[in-house]
Amino acid sequence: MTHARDQSPSRPLMQHGRGIAATAVLMFDGLSRAAVDHTRAVRQDTGIHHVSIAVGRPSPTMSGTLPSDRPYELPLPRTPLIGREWEVSAVAELLRRPDVGLLTLTGPGGVGKTRLALQVAHDLSDAFAGGVVFVSLAPITDPTLITPTIAQALDVRDASEDALLDRLKVSLRDQRLLLVLDNFEQVVEAAPVVADLLAACPGLKVLVTSRVRLRVSGEQEYAVPPLAVTTLDGPTSAEQVVAGEAVRLFVARAQAVKRDFAVTPENAGTLAEICRRLDGLPLALELAAARVKILPPPALLARLEKRLPVLTGGARDVPARQQTMRDAIAWSFDLLTPQEQALFRRLAVFTGGFTLEAAEAVAAVPDDPGMEVLDGIACLTDKSLLRQEDGPDGEARFLMLETVREYGLEQLATSGEDEAVRERHATFFAEAAEAAAPSFLASEPRSSVAWIATELPNLRTATIWALAARHAEVALRLALATRHFMLRADPNEALGWLEAALALPGGTDATTRTDALFAAATLAQLSDLARADALAAESQDFAAAYGDVLRVAKALVVRGTVAESAGDFDRAAGLHEEGLAALEGLGDEPDVEGLRALFTCNLADAQVWRGHPERAIPLAERALAWWRQAGLTWAMANGLQTLGAASSSMGDQVRAARCYDEVLSLRLDLGDHAGVAGALGGLAGVAAGRGQLDRAARLLGAAAGLRARMGVRHGAHHVRGAQVLADVRTRMDELSFAAAWEAGREWSRERAVEEARDAVAEASRVQSPRQTGARVAPTGLTPREVEVLRLLARRLTDKEIAAALSYQPPHRRLARHRRPHQARRRRPPPGRSRSCPARSRLRPRSPQFLRGRPRRPPRQKPAPSDDVRDRTVAHDGIVPRSRWHHPGWSNAAPSDAYATRSYPCAPSSFAPPLVPSRTASGPCLSCS
Repeated sequence: MTHARDQSPSRPLMQHGRGIAATAVLMFDGLSRAAVDHTRAVRQDTGIHHVSIAVGRPSPTMSGTLPSDRPYELPLPRTPLIGREWEVSAVAELLRRPDVGLLTLTGPGGVGKTRLALQVAHDLSDAFAGGVVFVSLAPITDPTLITPTIAQALDVRDASEDALLDRLKVSLRDQRLLLVLDNFEQVVEAAPVVADLLAACPGLKVLVTSRVRLRVSGEQEYAVPPLAVTTLDGPTSAEQVVAGEAVRLFVARAQAVKRDFAVTPENAGTLAEICRRLDGLPLALELAAARVKILPPPALLARLEKRLPVLTGGARDVPARQQTMRDAIAWSFDLLTPQEQALFRRLAVFTGGFTLEAAEAVAAVPDDPGMEVLDGIACLTDKSLLRQEDGPDGEARFLMLETVREYGLEQLATSGEDEAVRERHATFFAEAAEAAAPSFLASEPRSSVAWIATELPNLRTATIWALAARHAEVALRLALATRHFMLRADPNEALGWLEAALALPGGTDATTRTDALFAAATLAQLSDLARADALAAESQDFAAAYGDVLRVAKALVVRGTVAESAGDFDRAAGLHEEGLAALEGLGDEPDVEGLRALFTCNLADAQVWRGHPERAIPLAERALAWWRQAGLTWAMANGLQTLGAASSSMGDQVRAARCYDEVLSLRLDLGDHAGVAGALGGLAGVAAGRGQLDRAARLLGAAAGLRARMGVRHGAHHVRGAQVLADVRTRMDELSFAAAWEAGREWSRERAVEEARDAVAEASRVQSPRQTGARVAPTGLTPREVEVLRLLARRLTDKEIAAALSYQPPHRRLARHRRPHQARRRRPPPGRSRSCPARSRLRPRSPQFLRGRPRRPPRQKPAPSDDVRDRTVAHDGIVPRSRWHHPGWSNAAPSDAYATRSYPCAPSSFAPPLVPSRTASGPCLSCS
């Protein structure tokens, strides 16, 4: 780098800077030795790389006004600004507003406040006739030096500080100028000086970068956010990863040290996770990107479990606080008071944020007066060490960046209060989870699900600490209180918690231990049936030892469900019946009645799996009615799923689709992803029943993919999915099935639910028999539909079904009435019915008789088809009322003219079919 200097003190000096923080032009006459030393300090701190001389500028006038030809040049870095397009536009728009005189860019160290301010100042340079002046305040820590520093940048001089401030006001009074003050946090006590300047100079605007607010009148704050990070909710392509701002910056800086570095499908997910671990902080991203020369992305990600030791080795020409991430955070920490430092390190124990109530319970110590937690949180938020956002219930929630939190945990460990703070943290969340658990299964579970989902990082941190500290009681309380949610989120992790807690020595009571064994069995049945049965048997024996019949019955629930999953349906039914017998004589308390309903529904499941769905429907409806009355959402989803499986097995795909639609809504509200997979398998059966085999295979693949991503093998009603899978595979060729299965397996949960909703919508569009006025069976089907389903169940061919229904294809019926030489069918005379000769005998042919009566529409010939079933049976197995139905079929009320026919294979809940018949001499009932 070249440095051009003029030794003559009578000539002005102008500096051009480069780096995140740089100083503006310093031009003045009669430069003293003290000013030279200060200039060198500024150059060392801000990374000045070039100094040039501005020659021939006239001296300031005695009035103190600034010269109009002053060349204020901004020290923009040579690297382009990445990913701040929206922020640049928003800040520039604020500065253009006439009511905004002071705008403060706040944010933690390393978020890129200075770089953003420089870009905005450059873009707005033409909007200020007086120019843009950039002043770095990083070298000074004495608030009294801010006025001389600003005056030097503006080339305004006087003898005393008070007089200098007045000269500044006079100089800037008629100027339209933008003053950029960088790193104001260490001289924030001097904020009134800025307010005085703004009050005296109407054309002046001040843009400040600071880690704390100035807290003066008229201040507008703009919190600079980290760069956007690509989320990893599902499969992510390289193009999607590169679109993220954080990844773009990381790749650009990595290519500066390794030219062949690029985003590939193999490393895309790793890069996105690296940027997420670094919170999208530009300084952290730049420091980490410099490591790719020796650490490939997977190795770098592994080392970021501890971020601060990796985030070192910054450029030599930047300030020391920007060469390591620890120094950048320590700069902010050192500006805190002792009370604020204590609160900061205690709040670092929270993972994923916290509420004010949690902070008061964990961070406040009764025997340590310190400061009020509310005031302390407000100060830490103002100083950019915390950020505030709205929680799921609208309550204020405070978060700490993980990089900042890691520094806080280091301070907590060295303070000697780590154990006490973590114990208060674990106890608080154990009590909060126990309070939220009962409403999780209630009719409105959304609030509890949202609370547990939000606090899951804290619950996980508390449980892991309790296990490591061998606090068995606290660990069991946490694991038990969150088991319903963890059953749906990560059952394997929750099972590990429970088993580890059960293995700890501790004084847990018998009830808690029995409940823990039962909860572990419930979690284990999703992946390890043998382990689940062993845990349930242990829970049963433990409860029986001290005579707790209710908990014995609970253990039988799990053992019966495990038997179902293993395919032993007879044993499952026996265990459920044993559980019902155990509940006899226990009264009608809600817990007992709820278990009775659960055993009843499980017995209905066993009937469906054994091939008797008609026996399952009344059992499932009985259990579902009780659960609806009690408002138990989780149990309602189970009952509806059983009812849907039974209806689908009997051919009532419309009712099955509607049941599964409600199941999907309930499972999604509960966050029960394994239950969603079971609903997808059930809707695959609906699609298969309607002849949509490709859709059925895709839904089955989506269910399998969802379970695989959860790490479970079984789920709610996966037996129904297994039965549908066997049926679909026999009806499809292997290549088509494999293609559809793999396509569905790659779907995200959202995509699978969308396809399931489409299947429900298509099945529900079938016209209801009640809307047509037809007589319906108890299942909602017309007698004609019931008869067709029975014939299909007997595996009759198309021609045999047509013969049994007295059905003739339209072209054959028309052929009987058409002579070879006739081009088209001749219409009968008025009053005569072609289908019923007796009708023409009973009614006169006179047109006057028909006056005022609506004419029957002419019959239309349907599209010809060789497959009778395609014309007769709809996609879901329901016969539509087509125009060529037998003319003797009646929709009127039953009469003695109908004969009944018995079918040994028909379900008992179906009404006997109605067979049309004619009288010997009179018209048929449909014509009468």
